[in-house]
Amino acid sequence: MAATDRIVAAGAVVTRAGKKEIEFLLIFRKYRGDWTFPKGKVDPGEHLLTAAVREVREETGFAVSLGVPLPTQTYEVDGLRKDSHYWVAQKLAGEFVPNDEVDEIAWLSFEQAKAKLTYKHDQEVLAAAANSIPTIPFIILRHTQSVKRGDWLLSSDALSETDTSRPLTAVGRMQANSLVGALAAFGVAELHSSDSRRCRDTVGPYATGRSLPVVLEKTVSEERHKDHPERAIARVKELAEIPRALVLCTHRPVLPAVMEALSSIFTVENETKKTFDPAFTPGTMVVYHRDATNLRRIVSVERHQH
Repeated sequence: MAATDRIVAAGAVVTRAGKKEIEFLLIFRKYRGDWTFPKGKVDPGEHLLTAAVREVREETGFAVSLGVPLPTQTYEVDGLRKDSHYWVAQKLAGEFVPNDEVDEIAWLSFEQAKAKLTYKHDQEVLAAAANSIPTIPFIILRHTQSVKRGDWLLSSDALSETDTSRPLTAVGRMQANSLVGALAAFGVAELHSSDSRRCRDTVGPYATGRSLPVVLEKTVSEERHKDHPERAIARVKELAEIPRALVLCTHRPVLPAVMEALSSIFTVENETKKTFDPAFTPGTMVVYHRDATNLRRIVSVERHQH
């Protein structure tokens, strides 16, 4: 089936701490007569993660932070394939006001929510959310599209500059802007980057929007890594132990060392060949969801490409 024959939606199973147990958010849509989870279509060019958070906010008024991904639900709607992507999410703030899409909400226990859900496929998503645990994301990001090295060396701007000053292309700048919502979806609170301009400019829009400093990591630059790969490996291991939502932006030639470092300390449930695959296209990010009580235990891994 062609991509144009497919509907892509994103949403979340939002949770909060109840008096006795975790509660799950359901929404009621009078025009459909159903109880389900907040979700909606991904806008053209919108990052999947950004769409998930946006849809929750538009339908419920709640700001959320995403956790682990949940099973994607695929079914047919009006003759078209629909892929609905979900994450478990924690409510941060906001108040519900009935709107054009959602008439009512309910915070329910697992058993209550399971009984109230209209669609059977939603029950699978609910069960996965109920079995999830608190996590802290560790994100590896390759810088977005940059000017090709050969073109940069031939340009007048490069005459008095080094390769570390090579900038992003117009496409790369657009990709960097689209990453703002994706990083915000996980509540990224700490930014680490190679000191090369193309990496700094990749995380720059998010840093500016959140008033966050960017910690420059010379050991994961192309130049320093080439001479001392062991220092890059050691530094990545240190960063992986930081108990905060963190992103590290680096370069394609450095990624094998990054993945070597992570594979040596992380224990991954359901590990596959892709778990530590160093093949990143520009702007690709891999999210390692670390067990909040044991940062070396990875309970889920997701990869997002531009």
